[in-house]
Amino acid sequence: MKSRVLLAIVAILTGLAACKKQDGNIIIDGQSNNNQLEIFRSDTFTVRAKTTREDSLPANGISYTLLGEMHDPILGKSKASLFAKMVILEPENNFPNTIEPDSAILYIPMVDGLNFYGNPSTKQRLQIFPLNETINPSRVYYQHESIAINQQIGSNYFGPMFQQKLDSIGYKKEKMGLKPGLKIKLSAEFARSLMQMPLEAYQSNEGLAKHYKGIAIIPENDELLPGDGGYAVLDLSNVISLAYRAKILLYYNDTNTFVFGCDDKRSAIVNLGKVGPYPPMVNEQLGNSSNAFPTTYIQALGGLKTEIQLPYLQNLIETGNVGINKAEIVFYTDGSPNTRQFAPPRLNLYQPLNAQSNRNRLIDDATQAPASFGGIYDESRKCYRFTVTRHIQNILNDQHFKSLNTNLGLYLAVPSDNPVIGARTGIDHSKTKLIITYTKPN
Repeated sequence: MKSRVLLAIVAILTGLAACKKQDGNIIIDGQSNNNQLEIFRSDTFTVRAKTTREDSLPANGISYTLLGEMHDPILGKSKASLFAKMVILEPENNFPNTIEPDSAILYIPMVDGLNFYGNPSTKQRLQIFPLNETINPSRVYYQHESIAINQQIGSNYFGPMFQQKLDSIGYKKEKMGLKPGLKIKLSAEFARSLMQMPLEAYQSNEGLAKHYKGIAIIPENDELLPGDGGYAVLDLSNVISLAYRAKILLYYNDTNTFVFGCDDKRSAIVNLGKVGPYPPMVNEQLGNSSNAFPTTYIQALGGLKTEIQLPYLQNLIETGNVGINKAEIVFYTDGSPNTRQFAPPRLNLYQPLNAQSNRNRLIDDATQAPASFGGIYDESRKCYRFTVTRHIQNILNDQHFKSLNTNLGLYLAVPSDNPVIGARTGIDHSKTKLIITYTKPN
């Protein structure tokens, strides 16, 4: 494999103006012909790319959560686990915490209109545990972090990731209808841990937090074959009504019910991903700090992202600074997506916070002009197109005016939110283009 890959093959360098006024030139009134501004367009830039690990995606504060495990036929195994802080919906001062419970049911609704990623017919194995530490809503959790769980008390579930038709469940001597989602009967031991806490746990959320930190739902199935498994999109912060809310219903004395809900603060729900081991073609890139590769990979859930370097961008200002009229970069998928492992509907471009940082931030085009930023998958052309005008201009300005190198590269990644998706794709860099239209004085 070549150590350098020239990714933009088509070389178009057009100088439209010389010493005469010509159509397409920008003419400043009052200036002579010799002071015309020349317009150039180039897509001859060398772009170097490699696959690297994603370590900067937030795991909380997102709209929905992913849950499930899959065996991707290209990238191997991965799974999405969720951790949620619990609250009480109706405080009870005289809760009978010394009796045996009848049962406990965990229910989480699906999100209408969002695709299941992978094979929805695969039965999956889930483990449910109490948390041993409280989720702190004021901090940002990142992928690959860990949250302590109590493995001494658990429940197991084996079945589909959601049921389209669910039987109603009892609540206060009535029946509560359920929309499609995940319904799990918890173990007797789990129900007992919810029933026999100190009285203060049933009187306020502060009391509950002392004795019951929340729940963890962790997929665990080592028997998935390539192409099996997938991710369901679930809603744990929905509080429109009790019927649609994620909850645990604790039944006791035949007809009584106590309800634990998930905290409706999105920051109190953490969605952690675990990926790997990867195949040799990916490991070769992860272990290589210098080479560029013709195909790179992008994966959700803190999996993989593509690192992009533009090593010769500053050549544009060898004879003086330029004004960027428009800059865009286009990435084409490699044909690996299919009907079940489809390409992400949207990607983002990030840049490092600084030369020493492992954290990313969105480029300025995304934050200052989100409507024109792009990144939406073009199904007909199989590509993602991004506007990077501000980003390129900032790099050139920093170099020209401050002698500061801020050309630190870009990262192409699946966003953790908007949409929440478990997708992946490969990028064919034989087609990647950075196209810049710029103006400079003659």
